[in-house]
Amino acid sequence: GFGCRPLDRPLDPWSFTVAMASTQPQMYGQPSSDPAAELQRQMATAAAQQAAQQGAQVASQKAKHGFYEIKAYIQENPGSVKVMCFLVGLTLLVFSILGVINPFAVFGTPKEYLANVYNIIFSVIICICEGKEDWMRSCGDLQGKLFQRCFFLATQTGRALFYFYVGSMTILLLPSGFIWTLIYIILGSCLCLLSLLMLFFAHCGRCRSNYGQMGGSSGQL
Repeated sequence: GFGCRPLDRPLDPWSFTVAMASTQPQMYGQPSSDPAAELQRQMATAAAQQAAQQGAQVASQKAKHGFYEIKAYIQENPGSVKVMCFLVGLTLLVFSILGVINPFAVFGTPKEYLANVYNIIFSVIICICEGKEDWMRSCGDLQGKLFQRCFFLATQTGRALFYFYVGSMTILLLPSGFIWTLIYIILGSCLCLLSLLMLFFAHCGRCRSNYGQMGGSSGQL
């Protein structure tokens, strides 16, 4: 038979304990108590919070910069038809977005929601047409691209007719609630009046020089 070879030396109790501990199954899923790993997690959390704060600060600074740019643009051309069209378009954009969100429940039919969606698109187009050229170039030359694809908007008459259409459609929207109805009537009426002024200045030879002073570069189109 096979015999068992006796050990050359007796087994050390400490070595036996270490060998048995190493053969125990390792438990996974236990929370790590490693200080280095805990420090890394804390550093990652702090870095993420710092990045979020920096992003919020950058967004806030850009919003303030945009507001000051618009304010300076208005102050540079206080009597400009171009600036008035831009302001009416910007105001129409704000109220049209509110109309789509409908926080005050003043719109109740799909037709009214659809009209507000169209007004959002139209008001963005108005702001692009009448915005400062430097702004548009910094946004990928939106103004130049729009005028290339929709050439009628590059002409004074074409823009005037477009504004008159948007203004008349805004007047006829008539949401529920006296205040909202009044706001939409005022916005639509302003667009219609500005479009008539644009047509008058564009086709009246004696007023073209005056329009050049009032409308800036748009009077040259």
